[in-house]
Amino acid sequence: MRPSGRAPDLDLYDIAFLAGGAERVVDTALVALVESGRVRVHAPGELAVVKPDRGHPVEAAVLDAVGTQGHRSIDTIRWRLAGDARISDPGRSLAAAGLLRPRRRFGRRDPDSEFESSLTKTGRETLDKLAEEPPTVRALDGGSSLRVALFGRDAMPDADLRASIFERPLPPLPPAERGAATRRRRQIAEDGDPSLAAHRARGASGYGAAAGFDGGGGGFDGGGGG
Repeated sequence: MRPSGRAPDLDLYDIAFLAGGAERVVDTALVALVESGRVRVHAPGELAVVKPDRGHPVEAAVLDAVGTQGHRSIDTIRWRLAGDARISDPGRSLAAAGLLRPRRRFGRRDPDSEFESSLTKTGRETLDKLAEEPPTVRALDGGSSLRVALFGRDAMPDADLRASIFERPLPPLPPAERGAATRRRRQIAEDGDPSLAAHRARGASGYGAAAGFDGGGGGFDGGGGG
């Protein structure tokens, strides 16, 4: 982005930060990386780098957080990006352009602020105009990362892809429960059970409640490889 007296030229991640702060920047980058084939969904909620092509500092930061070994969940990626200057740099540029207002701590500007929830009047007007008339970004034709930047992950038209990227993966069943489930499946196979579908539905909902899994994205889960 080039600060000037006229309306600034904003790239994808400037727009994401203006609309939703650092968290929106990460969401936008993940969608762009998945849709461009540089990151793949290893399993629902688990991401892996395929091609570490780095076209933007934000994308480089997210690729580093996903890593080239194994796979990572969205919670782990966020944890690994905490404090990464490449994610907060768009906020500093937006503040320099007069679109965001830095937070103040003890009456002074906080240099470490991520500038979230501090749109200036010009910033609000710019964001409103972008939402009404989204810019045409040739490199993003056919993708949904610009919609995510402006409106958040829920704006993705492909609900299945959204879930596969952002939903927290189910924790594995404890060994004892895996054994019980296996024995039950064998019994059903041998004896037949017309209520199999109902049984599976009860088992899935019961285990989800016991594990405290709500199926959504959200808070930090303690880090580590997903």
